[in-house]
Amino acid sequence: MKLTHFRDLLAVVRTGSLRSASRHLGIAQPVITRSIRELERELGQTLLERHSKGVTLTPVGERFVRRIQGIEAEVRRAKEEVEQWSGEHSGEVAVGLSPACVMTLLPSAIATFSKRYPKVVTKVTQALFQPIETKLAAGLLDFWIGPLSKKHASQRFAIEQFMPNSRRIAARPNHPLLRAQSLEELAGARWVRPPLSDRYADSDLEAIFERRALPTPEMTVESSSMLITLVTVANTDMLTVLPEQMFKLMPVTRFCAPLENIPALTSDPICMVTRQGLPLTPLAEKLSDLMRKAAHNHARAELTA
Repeated sequence: MKLTHFRDLLAVVRTGSLRSASRHLGIAQPVITRSIRELERELGQTLLERHSKGVTLTPVGERFVRRIQGIEAEVRRAKEEVEQWSGEHSGEVAVGLSPACVMTLLPSAIATFSKRYPKVVTKVTQALFQPIETKLAAGLLDFWIGPLSKKHASQRFAIEQFMPNSRRIAARPNHPLLRAQSLEELAGARWVRPPLSDRYADSDLEAIFERRALPTPEMTVESSSMLITLVTVANTDMLTVLPEQMFKLMPVTRFCAPLENIPALTSDPICMVTRQGLPLTPLAEKLSDLMRKAAHNHARAELTA
């Protein structure tokens, strides 16, 4: 089994056909066909189903491709790491960020990083930890930053806490409940469920209301992005819950405001997650340092506010 076998299979999967993969790699189509057949013969399994419009992966092929994508990423990362240690500031850095971190930590970090390392391609994925956990474990991402409790993460990950985190109930700026003094006054309101991890955080608001013997909040809209949440809240009487640091951003304050008279809700701290035992490449380390600095600046601003 050779790395060229993996390269050829991944090219076919990504382009959708042997012919397209041939053009993409600059290799004759019969060579790619022979490479994949050799791989299938060695595995004793059919990886691709061929049809008139191209190819699709078999169930076994889908599982195999998930594995070799991680191998491909590790080979690329190993090559780039050697080059970067030799002073070559090029290659890729792939990171995942929670929606709030995209808006609060990324701007200053990416501005500095892209200026210092203009030849580096930075791939940023907006996601919560649960849907991106597999990609991080497979090596398709260098690191992820967002709200997470250490007790909820596998031991295959290393977790560094960046800063504390809290959330506020929010409404549009002229909402009739904006001056509410207690949760009791919010009974009967309709809510937007923000993009929180459904494994860890979705039920905490309901639990708070339950402890007060209040009706369960009615989640009318379930949002998959911060933008959907903000737009919905800004144009309806619905309430939501947002990370407290987001209210420091000018665009956000035009859409919604915190209910200042109701205490903030505790939340998991903002953490950086990497794979246990594997160091970051030099450039990924540089970007993580800038993200760490941005987080510390936010934390200091909160203390002095």
